[in-house]
Amino acid sequence: MSQSTKKFFPALTGFRAIAAWMIFVLHFFPFNNPVFPDFIKKFIQEWHIGVDMFFVLSGFLITYRYFGKKQMNRVEIKNYFVNRFARIYPMYFLVTLGVFADFIIRNQYWNREKTIEAIISFTMTKTIFAKYFFTAGISQGWTLTLEEMFYFTAPIYFLFIKKHKFWLIVMPVVIFVFGIFLRNISAVPENTWGFMQKNFSYYIFEFFAGMFLALVFTGKKNNLKSRGFFTYFGIFSITVYLLLNPFGYSSPDFIRAAQTILLAGFGILPLFWGLLCEETFVSKFLSTNLMVLLGKSSYIFYLIHKGFIPIFIYEFVFPNILGIFIILNIISILMFKFLEEPANQWIRKKYTEKTQK
Repeated sequence: MSQSTKKFFPALTGFRAIAAWMIFVLHFFPFNNPVFPDFIKKFIQEWHIGVDMFFVLSGFLITYRYFGKKQMNRVEIKNYFVNRFARIYPMYFLVTLGVFADFIIRNQYWNREKTIEAIISFTMTKTIFAKYFFTAGISQGWTLTLEEMFYFTAPIYFLFIKKHKFWLIVMPVVIFVFGIFLRNISAVPENTWGFMQKNFSYYIFEFFAGMFLALVFTGKKNNLKSRGFFTYFGIFSITVYLLLNPFGYSSPDFIRAAQTILLAGFGILPLFWGLLCEETFVSKFLSTNLMVLLGKSSYIFYLIHKGFIPIFIYEFVFPNILGIFIILNIISILMFKFLEEPANQWIRKKYTEKTQK
């Protein structure tokens, strides 16, 4: 089994910007106008799949970078969690702090409920509680709870999959069923926080789809190429899904699980494989310096695209969606270069330990 030593994939990095922009368009919905036909509105309403794309990409990158290690000792495990913390938490903490500071400035009060919201926001546990799922802190930050859950449990998945590959199929099914079980047993009136009332355990299938992609990619022969089939098949499948998907975002658990499996298997995975292995117009465009920079800053864009920053831009700078979009990208790039990346490097340099070869 040959394994590439490549650690950076420009086209996938550039694609992160596209996924983040899809979420922006979904939330601001500039096409919600009577002049636009219904099929365009339905098409845009499905752009929440930008989140699905991020989950598959996370599964791929974590598995690609860490699965090949023969054994993760204490130092390597510590470094793994330091790297994940450095990548996710500093900017999340800063933006969350801004959210609650903005609340105090605008409302001039603070109460017990806001204290609870702050605690579950700063601890990144809001997804667990249906009551605070969208309301606490960064509304779109619920996805980061799932990201962190995957990061914490990924080394355990690796141990099982190294023993036998069938765990790659069995484990997400077990986790999905366990999530439904937790939600059902906690659905009691006295559980006012609604623990697991919204079951999002079906997203585990997308993380594992990314893991599957990484294992296939690391095992491929270096000369394995195609002429763009997978790239364009993935784009075509995703487009068909967006246009024809008959089920809504709030469908029953098993329907949503089937949706995520179909979308990942026939759309996202072929597209990502194409971006990894094929030279097409799409991969070349996403690999340009500008798109890579926008991709690197897409995490900040995702954190700030909804909330007090775009509201401030709308009220005091430029009351136009396109203008807000452009300004948010500029802010994201500046924050990436002067805040996120320096903080990331400082934490890693200070707290990671050298491993013995």
